[in-house]
Amino acid sequence: SEWNGSYRDVMRRFIKGDEGCKSDFARRISGSSDLYHVNKRKPYHSINFITAHDGFTLRDLVSYNEKHNMANGESNNDGSNDNLSWNCGSEGVTNDAAVNGLRWRQMKNFQVALMISQGTPMMLMGDEYGHTRGGNNNTYGHDNELNNFQWSELDKQKKHFFRFSSEMIKLRRSHPLLGREEFLSDHDVTWHEDRWDDPTSKFLAFTLHDRGLGGGDLYIAFNAHEFYVDAALPSPPHGKAWYRIVDTNLPSPDDFIAEGKPGVEQRYNVAPRGSIILLAK
Repeated sequence: SEWNGSYRDVMRRFIKGDEGCKSDFARRISGSSDLYHVNKRKPYHSINFITAHDGFTLRDLVSYNEKHNMANGESNNDGSNDNLSWNCGSEGVTNDAAVNGLRWRQMKNFQVALMISQGTPMMLMGDEYGHTRGGNNNTYGHDNELNNFQWSELDKQKKHFFRFSSEMIKLRRSHPLLGREEFLSDHDVTWHEDRWDDPTSKFLAFTLHDRGLGGGDLYIAFNAHEFYVDAALPSPPHGKAWYRIVDTNLPSPDDFIAEGKPGVEQRYNVAPRGSIILLAK
């Protein structure tokens, strides 16, 4: 197994809204068969990650465009300058409710992408509650709040982002269609897509089919546009209906309903910079 750096970079680029990377985003969340379907390797040989001990935390990834490493004593010359980050409209700490709301939504989008991807997910300690290092992306020499786990911050997020992170992990562990041991075949997934070659298209939707594995079909969509996308949903299997599990645009606890919320119609208006998971049951 090895860290999949291509996965990290494409996740960051697509979720923040870069053009021209939708096809690669689909390839990465499907298990990166172009990299791992050789020498009898499996999807789980890909260690999927968005953040690691080096670089920005997940919270800082959506809060800073530039590194802020002055505390390291090297005049901000250390650390990577290529972070593929986006501050959502304001650099660093802000009281702007719209910016802060978008940051939490982007963090939820990253958690959705990581946990639905084929392969082995890896999380950075502290990302589950939104740990910040103040934009410092090279903190190895600090023994303080930059690297120490902040239990008080976790407590603040227990009913919000921490809850969402926990529920996404539970879904990942419990649903047979996520974290499969074999690469996806054409029978396992349907891509609801006809704009693969359009670099301006930032909406991706697909269905993972149960095919007897259990758990029920999953419809998953990511919208990295700055506008709503009115998506036509595929018909669920005979005798079943779509239930909404995840909509990252909704506040907690509606952003994740483990048992699913009924009443999903034939179309779903996917929010700007939002993602959804529907379950057939």
